Amino acid sequence: MDAASIATGLASSPQLRRAYGASMRPLTSGGHWSEGDGWWIGITAAPDPDYNLALVHGGDVTAHAHHVYETLTEAGHPSIVLLAGDGLGAAQVLADHGWVCAGSLDLTYLVAHDAPIDPGFRVLDEDGMVHARELAAATFGIAPGTAAVAYADVVARTTGVEVIGIFDDADADDGAAALQSCTLLVDSGPIRTVWSLGTRTGRQRRGYANRLIRAGAAHTHTQRGPVAMCGLTRPRVTPLYLAAGARVAETWQMWSRPRWLLGS
Repeated sequence: MDAASIATGLASSPQLRRAYGASMRPLTSGGHWSEGDGWWIGITAAPDPDYNLALVHGGDVTAHAHHVYETLTEAGHPSIVLLAGDGLGAAQVLADHGWVCAGSLDLTYLVAHDAPIDPGFRVLDEDGMVHARELAAATFGIAPGTAAVAYADVVARTTGVEVIGIFDDADADDGAAALQSCTLLVDSGPIRTVWSLGTRTGRQRRGYANRLIRAGAAHTHTQRGPVAMCGLTRPRVTPLYLAAGARVAETWQMWSRPRWLLGS
């Protein structure tokens, strides 16, 4: 049993990978979700490849790579195939189809812990989703339709799914607190996953994201105790999570079509 498995309360890395994939299910009502022994696919139907993912990590990885490739190709949405563990041995399958390695993503985990309440922390209700969508679209440079996947109005009414944020009135003329940073939390069995964390354009590097990660960990501890909060981050963003106390469980290789990457 590896250190990440112990910390997340899971028996093995494959279980952690499966739990992470299962957390996509609430986001795929307009697309497709499926899983098998050593793979999973989550298609939200968003026009951004970061929101249409598949992972190959075990079993007959060659056959699984062919399966996820065919499923994603048939769906027709810009997508990313992730390879982890034994799945790294299936890279040639994707290369033979003209896909390229686009780098890697770190699977991070932070064990929820008790901490003082941040005065700017809030759980967003349905009325707050529009502000979360606006923040995400501006921060990530994504289409409004993509932002609507993570921050749809229905999210506020979905059991096991929450959008949390940090509010601050520092720049408000009227003293009204504005949403400065937000993220999506999804319960998935023994873990909770973190999606689409972003800070308002022009407000980065002021500690809002760090505050949100820490406040989210305290909030999670209040609700579920010391469970692991897991997220996929690009290497340049990973230090933000490490500074808040997270660790890297493992690194997943990322593959996609060149034209999808250029258009994202």
